[in-house]
Parts: sequence; C-alpha cells; structure tokens
Amino acid sequence: MKFSTRTLYGLKAVLVLASRFGEGSLSVAQIAKKEGISVAYLEQILNGLKKKGFVRSVRGPQGGYVLMKQPSEISLKQLFYALENAAAPPPVSPRRGGSKGPLETGGGADEISAANALFWKKFKNSLEEGLDRVSLQSLIDEARRLKKGKAGAPYTFHI
Repeated sequence: MKFSTRTLYGLKAVLVLASRFGEGSLSVAQIAKKEGISVAYLEQILNGLKKKGFVRSVRGPQGGYVLMKQPSEISLKQLFYALENAAAPPPVSPRRGGSKGPLETGGGADEISAANALFWKKFKNSLEEGLDRVSLQSLIDEARRLKKGKAGAPYTFHI
C-alpha cells in the first residue's frame, strides 16, 4: 500500500496540532520546520484540511492553525479519507502497472483466485476497521507513554 506525500505530511502536521491541542495555534512555518516539510506544500495540505473541516486558521500575530475537533474525535480513517481526497481509503490490493488488482477483477474463476480476492477484501476491511478505531488522541497518548517509559528505563550492559 502506498500513500501520497500529501497523506504522510498531512498526518505529521495534524499530529503536531493534536499534540498541542488547547494550547493555541501553530504557524505553518513552525510545523514545517519541526517536521521538515516545505512551507508552501504544507500550506496547500492544511488549506485542504480546512475546507474539509479538520483545521481552522487563526489570523493575527499569534496566528496559525488549530484542530477543529478534539483529537479523540478524529479517527485515522477520517483523516486518511480527507488527505487522499477520496470517499474510501486507497486501494490495498497488489497492482502491476495499470492492471486491476484482485478486488477489482472479482478474483477469477478458480478457487485460488477466489481465495486471493477474499484475502485482499478481508485485509482491506480489517485495515479500515483498525483505522476507524484509532484516534489522533490515542496515538499521542501511546507515544507519550512510550517516550516516558524509555526515559526512565535503565540500561543494562552484559560483558
């Protein structure tokens, strides 16, 4: 499965905003510098997310962007749909060149082809369900727990 740079960078930017939710806005330049993203490209991504109701812009000297909803109310599935400009997530079936994957062809006539098509259908459904269960807040919380756990972990050396 491949995601566009728009999705990869958009996820990073939204995670930065989610991690600072309730603390005020962040400028595009601050986010871009923190994540190593082009300011112009990030502005396009955030404008797209603004049109879809994920972020809002704040004017003025302390202006920038903030999330429109609590991070716990935004699932990864919603975010991926918005970033990929799609009604559904990107395809998850194997592809060669411009040929259709097994989901699009119906799996063929024999049982192996049908089983292959079923695998990709189940994989896609599992992925969508998983993305729907994970919120931005749950990612931030888990990342903070992991960071906190590593900071206090003693190092053990075996010689």
